[in-house]
Amino acid sequence: MSVIDLSGPEYPVGAPCWVDLLVGDVPRAQAFYSAVFGWQWRAGDDQTGGYQLALHDGHPVAGISHRPDHAAAPSQWTTYLRVDDIEALLPTVTAFGGQTLGRPVSLGGLARTMVARDPGGTFFGLWQPGSLGGSGLLDSPGALAWNELLTRSYDDVRAFQSAVLGHTFDDQSHEGEPRWSVARTSDGNPAYGLAEIGEEWPTEISSHWVVSFATQNVVPSVAAALDHGATLLQGPFEGPFGLSAVLSGLEGEIFSVLVPED
Repeated sequence: MSVIDLSGPEYPVGAPCWVDLLVGDVPRAQAFYSAVFGWQWRAGDDQTGGYQLALHDGHPVAGISHRPDHAAAPSQWTTYLRVDDIEALLPTVTAFGGQTLGRPVSLGGLARTMVARDPGGTFFGLWQPGSLGGSGLLDSPGALAWNELLTRSYDDVRAFQSAVLGHTFDDQSHEGEPRWSVARTSDGNPAYGLAEIGEEWPTEISSHWVVSFATQNVVPSVAAALDHGATLLQGPFEGPFGLSAVLSGLEGEIFSVLVPED
């Protein structure tokens, strides 16, 4: 079993602090992401329900779990937002148009978690830390770098995130283009991007989060992903937070690789 270092950054309430992958074929996905990002894996146990951690240089950077055939969510990456008390938030989630899925779950002593849907139908997670505060690395190759929420219900989702998690939003929109803003936590730090899916987008593209993992060079990372079965959806392109490319994994899960700006 790989050695794990549970130290890491401090995440303010409302910040994306953790991501995990829900897939039908866990070993196949593990081989893919190990090839692309160099991850190692720490096996789950009975206390965590078999929940497995991806490690980079001994630091936990993501989780993975098996998607049951009857699961409401598709194979996907889920972004988790840091909270103090999941149970206390549940009435607010539903009062502002969200939907809770099941009940909060304890991952042993690591964290208490829950998956919900916002008013636009996008799946997201709530993360109440135990011994694991979140990703042990940020902006390092193979670790979380940025999160983006693309939605067809921009106004409702923005109001929902403000009410439930206290986010404020800096509008970065340009005239004649879909709206875009940066969500900030109560300490003023940027948390994630909120982007409106415009009318020019294909109708089959639903609201979704995009998880971006850091890389030193986009082209080799994209090449490694394509060599192991991924599909390039967009890019490489220069975005507001660095050079990136958007990919689809082996079961259609969307993720991005990003060279963070200094």
